[in-house]
Amino acid sequence: MNDITKSEKNALFRIADEIFKFKCMVSIALESLASRETNAGTSNLLSELSLNETEDANEWKRQLAYLDEDHEIKPDSLLRTRVRIMMFILGPRGFLEWVLIAEDESVELMAILAGNIQNRETSDYMTRIVSDERLHLNRMKNEVLGMESWEMGGGGGIRDVIFGANDGLVSILALVAGVYGVVTESSLILISGIAGAIAGTISMGSGAYLSTKSEMEVTQRENERKGILTGTPEQKKTSLIQIYQTQGFSQNEAQAIAERVMNNIEIESQRTIGEVTGLTTETDWPPSKAGGLTGLSFLVFSIVPILPFAFLDVTSAAITAMIASIATLFAIGASKAIFTRSSWIRSGLENMLIGTLAASATYLITSLIPAI
Repeated sequence: MNDITKSEKNALFRIADEIFKFKCMVSIALESLASRETNAGTSNLLSELSLNETEDANEWKRQLAYLDEDHEIKPDSLLRTRVRIMMFILGPRGFLEWVLIAEDESVELMAILAGNIQNRETSDYMTRIVSDERLHLNRMKNEVLGMESWEMGGGGGIRDVIFGANDGLVSILALVAGVYGVVTESSLILISGIAGAIAGTISMGSGAYLSTKSEMEVTQRENERKGILTGTPEQKKTSLIQIYQTQGFSQNEAQAIAERVMNNIEIESQRTIGEVTGLTTETDWPPSKAGGLTGLSFLVFSIVPILPFAFLDVTSAAITAMIASIATLFAIGASKAIFTRSSWIRSGLENMLIGTLAASATYLITSLIPAI
């Protein structure tokens, strides 16, 4: 491709490579869902979609070769592992939302780049590819997620992981800094940190479990209060008939209305693959999973400010704990940008600043307490 400038070629190649990787991730995710699906029809349909996505990825791989025939496209050996981890954290729905929205943004950027290419023939060629890709993405959103792009949201368990990790780091770092303000023995600080980590893990895990469970119960009761029905189709129909009769309709009128409503509900429930496989429900994220992830992430990251006191003298351990914790806080904040697609530097600095201020405030306050 010698009819476009080097900068145009590099920009197109970079975005095309992003789209190629996103398609590989979607294919892996759908393949994984198909292997876990017990319904043969749904499993076959998910496998077919996965295969279609693989074929589309191969088409973009050819576009990469077209843009730069000397560039070797090496397989990413860790991609499948990363997809599994992200699906575990975000849930199937959350992951597919994230990757499809990210791909959509890359496609729109590709459209802008294609429109700005000076060579008209190449510009038209890339624009046609982008138009085809938009149609493909709309199909994926509608058939797999069962929703329009503006309805997408949610982040699954990333909230629980980030919440637990941040709280584990900040609270235990603040505890260690506070104890260091009045104690000069590493062993005492280590014991205090371990006790705080254990107590915090139990507290955070049980708190996340209870809050998620309570939220689900409140939502369920509110839905029932508003007349959103549960049970078998016959039970729902009977409840609807009773509701309409209390509103003044006759038996026949109430039955006719209930049948029409039930028909609409049945049609809606069979509308998309996403609804059949449970990708669009809230049951993907049970209280036990929220509590487990929050508690586990708290425990893992609380080790960072504690560990140095097991091996170093008190001053060296305090300095090491502070540096390691600040760096980890920045890394956690920056990692959020993977899911939010915001500035990783800004996100990392914000997280680091908040954690550092909390630990510093605790140290300053406790250092003013007279030694006993």
